[in-house]
Formats: sequence, C-alpha cells, structure tokens
Amino acid sequence: MGCGFDGKKYESSSLHQKEWGEKVIEELGLKGSEHILDLGCGNGLITKALAERVPEGRVVGVDSSHSMLERARFHKLENMEFLLSDINDINFKEEFDIVFSNAAMHWIKDHNSVLHKIHASLKPNGILRMQFAGEGNCPTLIRILKESMDSSVFGEIVHDFEWPWYMPHAESYEEILSSAGFREYRVWMEDADRYFPDEQSFAGWIEQPSLVPFMNALPEDNSALFRDMVIEKAKEAALQSDGTYFEAFRRINVSAVKE
Repeated sequence: MGCGFDGKKYESSSLHQKEWGEKVIEELGLKGSEHILDLGCGNGLITKALAERVPEGRVVGVDSSHSMLERARFHKLENMEFLLSDINDINFKEEFDIVFSNAAMHWIKDHNSVLHKIHASLKPNGILRMQFAGEGNCPTLIRILKESMDSSVFGEIVHDFEWPWYMPHAESYEEILSSAGFREYRVWMEDADRYFPDEQSFAGWIEQPSLVPFMNALPEDNSALFRDMVIEKAKEAALQSDGTYFEAFRRINVSAVKE
C-alpha cells in the first residue's frame, strides 16, 4: 500500500514550513532555560532552532514517523531528545514551560482530547503556541484531491477513506481551548500565500507530505497513477505567467496560557 512519510524528501521540500516555524520561535521571547515540548517535530530542524535558543533548557520532539525522526537525529543537539509517538498518545504531567507545534496539528482530528493532554503537560503559567492549517488552506490542491478521490478511476477502489486533515475556524477553536481549561488565549488567522519558484519545489511539497495518506489508501499499483495525476492537475492550475506556482495558505495561530 502506497508509501510513508519520508524525512529526507520532506526536508528538501519544506522551506515554507521552516520559515513559518522560525517566525513563531522569534515571537516566543525565550529566556534560555525553558523546557519545551515540540509536537509534530518532523525532520527536527525547528526543534533544533528551539534548542539553540534554550541552552540551559531542553526540548523534546514528538513525531509518529520513523523516517522523520531518523532524519531529525542528524540535527540533534545535547539538549534535544526525540520520542516516537502519536501526538494523541502524549502523557506528560506538568513537565514543560512551553508546548510548541509548527505546521503539524492539522493532522490531528480530535483536538478536544489532545488539548486536555497538552494542558496537563504544561507547568502552571505554561504557554501553548501553535501554528497549523486553518479553514481555507490550500484550496486548489484540496479541490483536486477531492475530485481525484471521487473520480471513476479511484472512487470505486476507496469507499471508506477518511479525510486526513482538520482545518478549523478561529472562532470554533476558541471554544475547544476553553473546554480544555485554558483561560487566557488568543486565536487568529494568517494569510501565508506562497509562490513556489519552480516545478520541482511545488511537486515536492505535494508529494511529501500532502499525498501520503491518499497514496496509503490506494493499492500499490494505483498509488503512483494517483500521484502523477494529482501533481499534473495541480501544476496546471497553479502555474503563473512567470513560471512560478501559486497556492493559498491559511494558517491558524494559537497562543494560550495555563493558569
């Protein structure tokens, strides 16, 4: 069946995710001794950026992909550690000053449960800071993915496919934060539209990680056909007159404090 996440390929096609993460880190105002939990740490580059800013603290990166963590270990510093775990399964008790997540939480479907676990993992007055895909993210790619999965070619093969992403409105997310016990929070949407400089960078982003759950749902002899069809349709829709490829990105930002 299909393929899995590939940490090396992801690293080569995730410049925009790295830029988003670095921007959020700069806004944290780190003092240098914080203990930080990085949820969905992926290839570990953003985890490393966090660790470099807390030389007297530590950073724990959590990811469910063996390949991502294998790549992340290339970037490991002394005050970093990695845990192979689904974010849904974290079980910490008041261990962290900050819970951080960059471009990952849209892969988690049940935020009600996870936010309770995040709340429990934070020390009193601990900070939650996340950025992930929100309502309206990547409309061109999502349209093509839905059309392709519903097509006569693939629709008959996959009957029980579960859509892989959760992309909420800011208003609805505030209610979830409140129910999880956070009382001081702010949620806002951000436009982060991107012009990919060339065909390779655009196709690479689609293949890793966006296509992974779709290809995994298809028999192996159909997955490559699906990949090629989606990428070709997306390129046609996104190509600009200057040779770049455009996609609209909508990010939801979350900042909250555990009282």
